Amino acid sequence: MSQKPVIDASRAFICIRPATYENAAEVKYLEGIFKGRAGTLENTVFAMMSPDGTKHLARPGRSPQMSYRTPEAMAVAMKELAGKFPAKGTPTAIPAMHNFRLSLNTAACDSMPLLVAVGGGEAQLSKLAWAPELLGKWAFSPIATEADLKAAGIVAGTGIYAIEPDTFGQKGSILAQWPLSADMATLTKGLTEAQKRHNSEGKVAREHINRGTQLGVLWKSLLPNTDPNGPPQRR
Repeated sequence: MSQKPVIDASRAFICIRPATYENAAEVKYLEGIFKGRAGTLENTVFAMMSPDGTKHLARPGRSPQMSYRTPEAMAVAMKELAGKFPAKGTPTAIPAMHNFRLSLNTAACDSMPLLVAVGGGEAQLSKLAWAPELLGKWAFSPIATEADLKAAGIVAGTGIYAIEPDTFGQKGSILAQWPLSADMATLTKGLTEAQKRHNSEGKVAREHINRGTQLGVLWKSLLPNTDPNGPPQRR
């Protein structure tokens, strides 16, 4: 089924992607929303919350399918909910995971290029993140350091960088770069061109996991994975 109705309806929401096993505070919050049959936090949690984050607007669960049979039904419900909470302003925060390493990995999971700034650039990234012509085409990182990028095999000084994640999201390469002084028109045009050079080929989960296992690629999360249906722990 097409997910487009839900994507269109989501424009009226602030969509948050929790880090799950990468953030202790988020784990505690998510456990208060939903636990699986084993009584532990599972790898995915779905909820629609009031603006203050205290009231459930839909039945929480592991996925939206626990509340809605089709994307169309979910989109209708989302539009009704959005009408009860009209926006009071426009978003300005950079929609990023809490560090560059996790942002790079998430971008790879979604087969998206990543935009990151080193040494500043918060204002540019926050504007680019919500630019209509770029919405849904880029993943974003919080402001990073040269050391953050070096750990991923990327040599970069101060500036704004379009990054191509590797298959497993542990390394990356530079698609394009600009100085922090670059204006919005230059950045928007440059990102549109860089997008054309991005490898947008998606992944088949089972094949991807099997290949990673064969190559010995391992992502070690900050906290233990407590999902009974998750991958087996490797030592």
